[in-house]
Amino acid sequence: MSHTEHDLRELLAARSEGGGRGGAAGLDGILARGRRIRRGRRWAAAGTLAAALAVLAVLTPSLLAGLPGGKGRQANIAASVGEKGSPGENKEGVRLAGARSESTGKVERLSFTPRSGRTFYRVNCAAGWAFVRLGDQVDGGQCGADDTQWTMSGSLGEAREGVPVTVEAFTVPASQVSQDIRDRSDGALSSGDFDRVLADATPGAGLWEIAVHDGYVLTSSCSPDICLDGTTFAARGERNLAGVPNGHQVEGHRYTEINKRFALKVEVKDGARVYVRCAGEDLHAFIWAGKADRSGVLAKSLPCGAKPALWEFSSSGGGPTEITVAVVRRDRLPGGTDFTSDLQAASKNANRLLGTLRPEAGNWEVSVQQRDEPEAKVHVSEGPDGRRYTFDD
Repeated sequence: MSHTEHDLRELLAARSEGGGRGGAAGLDGILARGRRIRRGRRWAAAGTLAAALAVLAVLTPSLLAGLPGGKGRQANIAASVGEKGSPGENKEGVRLAGARSESTGKVERLSFTPRSGRTFYRVNCAAGWAFVRLGDQVDGGQCGADDTQWTMSGSLGEAREGVPVTVEAFTVPASQVSQDIRDRSDGALSSGDFDRVLADATPGAGLWEIAVHDGYVLTSSCSPDICLDGTTFAARGERNLAGVPNGHQVEGHRYTEINKRFALKVEVKDGARVYVRCAGEDLHAFIWAGKADRSGVLAKSLPCGAKPALWEFSSSGGGPTEITVAVVRRDRLPGGTDFTSDLQAASKNANRLLGTLRPEAGNWEVSVQQRDEPEAKVHVSEGPDGRRYTFDD
């Protein structure tokens, strides 16, 4: 095994010279989504019978995949929408508009011109509820809830071919959605409900995105930092909204304790990445290449909140790759301690810190993803706004 991530190469070279979609959505969620999908205005392009068959075609493989022996997490089971043809074909219409946000309780507006009478949207979020409005149509529902559903999606029945429109959307934590809104989220929400939830929302940090497509939309298409367990390619070769290489999850875990080291062994080859996502803005993540001892190297030390902590690396694939991860509260970091410039010293400081802390409750998760695109097709550049990716055709 060899780690060749950029900021570790010199250190590793010097040292060498010296000698985890499982789980199906709940029945209530499935029924609620089914009721919304059955609304006539949400199926402007299809008759009642055709719509029912399309829903059945989408739900059946998703439900089966969520049963024992199924493969992967089946998010957004009943939110899946489509047109004639099998969703397994991994086809969707042209993307008309898209946006990403790191803030909850804040509206994103997408202006575009529909190309046909079939305009669909998809909202992906790490946690919470999403609300979408176009004219008199208001949709609301869970996304990123309870590890079962990353996406809320549906049809924009108010859209008309060739007529410019503006779609409004926002997300909020589930705790900020009143019970009466939840009870009417199967198709009975109004523009007043949209405005009320937004007015009552407390702005905060939360990663989410919305995409609008002409025609069929894939509910499994999602940026990998939101849907940690892997994604499919976006429409017709378009990139996911994060603009990062797609990948599939090799290992993923959810934890309920912090101030402890957790070790993973994974089989990866060439480009891979580790995402650590935390429920809260007040946490900090440490990621080691190897064990968190003298033989390990602290690869990354990053805040963990609205944005996941990310470490990208490469492995020769000659054996299991060892990774160790720990999360602590940010206010426990010693003032003036450098956890970034000298990785060897930082590793000692991190272990010293963890040795003084007792385990306590805290929610976070880790995902190790195998990158699906060859290194030669992905070009990475660092800038003031962070890491950017460009791709060869």
